[in-house]
Amino acid sequence: MKKIFTLFVALFCTVAMFAQDTKGMFEFADKDGNVVPNGSTLTKTEVEKAGTSLQINTGLFVKPVKPELNGEKLGAKLRVEVENIDHGTIKYCLLGSCSAASEKGTFYSISNFVEKLDDLATEWVMGKDKAGKALKGEATVKLTLVACKRVSLGLNDFGIEDFDWEEVGDCSSVTVKFIYDGTTAINGVTNNTNATVVARYAADGTRLSAPQKGLNIVKLSNGKTVKYIK
Repeated sequence: MKKIFTLFVALFCTVAMFAQDTKGMFEFADKDGNVVPNGSTLTKTEVEKAGTSLQINTGLFVKPVKPELNGEKLGAKLRVEVENIDHGTIKYCLLGSCSAASEKGTFYSISNFVEKLDDLATEWVMGKDKAGKALKGEATVKLTLVACKRVSLGLNDFGIEDFDWEEVGDCSSVTVKFIYDGTTAINGVTNNTNATVVARYAADGTRLSAPQKGLNIVKLSNGKTVKYIK
């Protein structure tokens, strides 16, 4: 019994040590690379137009600071905990691959290696009334960057290596509170007038050379990310 207890304590200490080691590996930052401190709460009210809908962007980027542990390169994923959402959807992205959540719960992005400061393009898209007007309301999400280890699963039947991602520990968390009161000035359309397209992606993160049918994710030279459906 004593040996089992000792083993349990050793295992707990090892897990705690790894979790501590991952702090700050990946950080939330603004478009200029300025780090948003772990544990911050942000209130966002600036509205952008996205097609026929309105949205409020977090303005957050993921910044790799020191994504290595014991000499091994680690990747990252985004954990999205939707604490409150009056209507609409929370869209969240990592490296151009986007998903959406429309209810309370915990959701995850893909996992991948992050080589440089990259736009998370995460926002609350407000719901609409019967007349097509954006509804007033609020949404609150907790975002956490999680360090992940790439694990090989061996070769598949086609001789191609399969792999999975194993969570190592949390790196940084921020809470974002979105508020739309129906009177906030709309940004985004005029601000993008003189901007040029620097990259274009499909919904699954595939880089595109030209617009395609369906969802297009466009990165602009002014640091903004615009999504539209063709």
